[in-house]
Order: sequence, then C-alpha cells, then structure tokens
Amino acid sequence: MTSTALWLFVAVVAGWLVQLYFTYQQSMAFNRRVRELRKSGTVTVGVAGKRYRGGRAFVALAVDDHQIVRDAISLRGFTTFARARPAPALFDVKVSHILGDRDFPQLTRQEREAARTAVSLLRQGVDTIDRAPV
Repeated sequence: MTSTALWLFVAVVAGWLVQLYFTYQQSMAFNRRVRELRKSGTVTVGVAGKRYRGGRAFVALAVDDHQIVRDAISLRGFTTFARARPAPALFDVKVSHILGDRDFPQLTRQEREAARTAVSLLRQGVDTIDRAPV
C-alpha cells in the first residue's frame, strides 16, 4: 500500500470517527430534552421523512391525562449539528387533532408526519396497556 493510499484511508477513518462522535452527541442531547418532557406528561416520539430525500424529523410530545399536548420538541436538519427545538404549534393541541386533517403551517411535512406517528405510537401503547392481563 502506498503512503498516499494509507493517508487517504486514515483520513476517511478519522472523518468517520468524528461523524460518529457528533452523531452520539446529537442523540444524547435529544435524549436529555426528551427526559425533560417527562415532567409534563406521558412522552412519545415519532419519526418521519427520508434520510437523503428531504431530511428526517423527530418529534417528541408530552401528553397529559386529558390527551392534550403539554410540551413538544422537534429535531430536524441535515447535519449532526442540528439540535432539538420547541414546537409551539403543537402546544395545547388535542392528540385527535394531530391525527386528523388539521394543518399546522409552522411545521414541515416531515414534522407533521412525525407528530402523527408519535400519537399513533402513544395510542398503541395505551391500547396495549389496557389489554394486558392483570
């Protein structure tokens, strides 16, 4: 192996390790924010979008006992430097409205779909808990 090829290989591996580090940091920052949401109610997280076409979005919702969203955050972006931000368009919204045809102009298409996925997962979890044998 020539020294140029060796250096190229080392650079690719180093870049990959740096990317893994920043991805880990992004994931841990999002998880910290999700843990903070637990103070506001039951938390559910949804994801939507394609990785390379239009980007992905993650939405975490904190829902109270009356099925109203009390807090919400959204993580979207193309880089590992993206951080979770509040999604005020979803505050104080009934979960049935999120599943419905209601439009949220402040949210991207991926964020709306991620919120719908989060609500669907929440309802599946509640149904599973209700049906569990005692």
